[in-house]
Amino acid sequence: MGINIPHYCYHKNLSISGNCRMCLIEVKNSPKPVVSCAMSAKACLNNNAIFTQSPLVKKARENILEFLLLNHPLDCPICDQGGECDLQDQSFFFGITQKRFYSLKRFVTDKNIGPIVKTLMTRCIHCTRCVRFADEIAGVGNLGIFGRGLQSEIGTYINKVFKSELSGNVIDLCPVGALTAKPYPFLGRSWELKSITGIDFSDGFGTNINIFLKNNKIIKVLPATVTKDSAEINWISDKTRFSFDGMFSPERVTKGSIFVSKTKQYTNLLNWKDIFTKIVQILYFQDHLSRHFYTLKKLTIVFNYNISLEVLNLLNLLSNKYTFLNIRKIESSNIINHSDHQLILNSFSNKHKLLTSNLCLLINTNPRFEGTNVNIKLRQRFLKGNFKIASIGSLKKLNLPIQSLGSNVNILKSIAEGNHLFCKQLQLSSNPIIICNSEVLKRKDSNTVLAVLETLKQFSSNELNFLNSSINEAGVYNLNNFKKLEKKDLLQSFGLYFLNNSFSNSNIKKLVELKSLNLFNYYNSSDTTIFIEHNHGTISYLSKAIKESFNISNYFNLPNKTFFESTNTYINTTGHFKKNIECIPNIGKSKDDWSILRKLFSCTKHINFTQCLNISHKINFNFKNLTNFKNFVNFLDYPVKSLSKYSFYFNNKSLTLILKYDGYNKSKSKIFTTKLQLWLEDFYISGKDSYSNKSSTMIKCSKIYRKDSYNFSIL
Repeated sequence: MGINIPHYCYHKNLSISGNCRMCLIEVKNSPKPVVSCAMSAKACLNNNAIFTQSPLVKKARENILEFLLLNHPLDCPICDQGGECDLQDQSFFFGITQKRFYSLKRFVTDKNIGPIVKTLMTRCIHCTRCVRFADEIAGVGNLGIFGRGLQSEIGTYINKVFKSELSGNVIDLCPVGALTAKPYPFLGRSWELKSITGIDFSDGFGTNINIFLKNNKIIKVLPATVTKDSAEINWISDKTRFSFDGMFSPERVTKGSIFVSKTKQYTNLLNWKDIFTKIVQILYFQDHLSRHFYTLKKLTIVFNYNISLEVLNLLNLLSNKYTFLNIRKIESSNIINHSDHQLILNSFSNKHKLLTSNLCLLINTNPRFEGTNVNIKLRQRFLKGNFKIASIGSLKKLNLPIQSLGSNVNILKSIAEGNHLFCKQLQLSSNPIIICNSEVLKRKDSNTVLAVLETLKQFSSNELNFLNSSINEAGVYNLNNFKKLEKKDLLQSFGLYFLNNSFSNSNIKKLVELKSLNLFNYYNSSDTTIFIEHNHGTISYLSKAIKESFNISNYFNLPNKTFFESTNTYINTTGHFKKNIECIPNIGKSKDDWSILRKLFSCTKHINFTQCLNISHKINFNFKNLTNFKNFVNFLDYPVKSLSKYSFYFNNKSLTLILKYDGYNKSKSKIFTTKLQLWLEDFYISGKDSYSNKSSTMIKCSKIYRKDSYNFSIL
């Protein structure tokens, strides 16, 4: 039996006792102490006597610790690891108080291994945790130990950075202060920080994390604490760990503002009442103007897949009450979802499905950057043996070998028809797993591609697995079949209300390019009013092409809260509910998304719009099974009853629910023989979240990544 010392056993065989021999015990009739972790239990039981607290064991542990601290500097007062250092705990319980070494200590130069990890290699005790993590978990063989005897050091074999999307995890693994976080040095001790549980916003998984606060500011983010009963480790990516500083960048907007293009006046309004009053005046004016011109102009509200369930349901209710509202999503997806298990990851909710499988087919996805949790599980399954991975799509650099089948959609079609050589492997495999990116569903022939994917299910006992790129993409698909923003919506709108959207989206760029080429006439009796509900949206946020294309007359900036300043609910890519709790106070005059929408339309309750004479109290919902219907009913409970702390009720009358299923009328469609291209060019700043591209740490990581990936020496 070894010594049970918590806090550092993050992973199997990654403990300090593997090399430093702190698990010494005394066995009866043995002349010297025995290393318990390297001795079989059968040999110990034959002697029938084991001593773990004898004077010989205590003296041996003291000698081992004295040997470890021989060249270790006394940096505890200035070390970021102070209070969380395993060596401090070991020396306190098992060390000695006297010093017997008075020679010069060994000094090791620090290595520059990137903008994530700060190295102080003089403190290193050569436990090789970081080396084993890089080789076994991250799959990057950059770190290693070189030199012999007194000259041995840990570092990179050549002068290069530790380039991995999981490099920040070595900070948690290091038992001493040799590897610490470079972005926030000397900011706080462990006893000064307050820990709050939250979720990640950077990908579709919503990984559980621990947020550490000091003076109501986020200091650092660590993976959620793993229970003793769970053997699974919660590794997090560098984007999850360090991209939170993008929320508090200098571009952060905390005050509402109005910009008038004709007078070019930019006015900051500190009072929300003035902003709402001006917006209601515009809505009232546009309503009467449409009446005089006998036209129906609408206000189009555009959202993305990072929207919460509360705001999404509130928009759904508002669109049924006010007929001049158009709810559109910014993503160009035309898929109609009829079940609650169709567009999520099904095989990764159950560990048994992955363990019994020996083949994985990746379709247009790079799990290393799009879903680090999926890639870690695939690598762990590959290291166990008897597991092959094939890929259809652009060439990608993974940390495990894959079989590339090509990048054309015709290959996928030929596999479904049984005319490809890969069909034999798929038929003879056991429980094959098919993983597809949700970006495939944004093609023009997405319905046909989905039908082709459905035919592949006959070879597998599992469902199709769709890896979502945003945290609430599955929630949007489950609630309703929202339409995408198209050019006809621009022609029929007097205003565009962008809700946490990025104007770098491909669909927005496409509409702007079409208008710039005069491929459609954007005629409007009055100029367009732009409303942007965003915490980083300024007038410079709009590009010149967008301003000219949309004929912007008025621009309203409505500052909202950031991700960690609000409480929201999401459905992640595995179909689980994820709830984020408000952990820091908001800055300035910012409000929640649902609070801004609720207060805005509550100001219109005394106005009779001519376009809303027939107020609808009916909600259309497209469903196929009972489970999805129950989810919808539960969704409605969030914005209607428990959304506000003042027990706000949006509508006291009961809403009539119309259930319909229009999946039987299917039209013929064709498949386009084009290549499948990866949508994620840069892992650090090209994601679908709203904060990574504003994070200084992620920008530094992106510069290093691009220098090695492209033929440019200076960026």
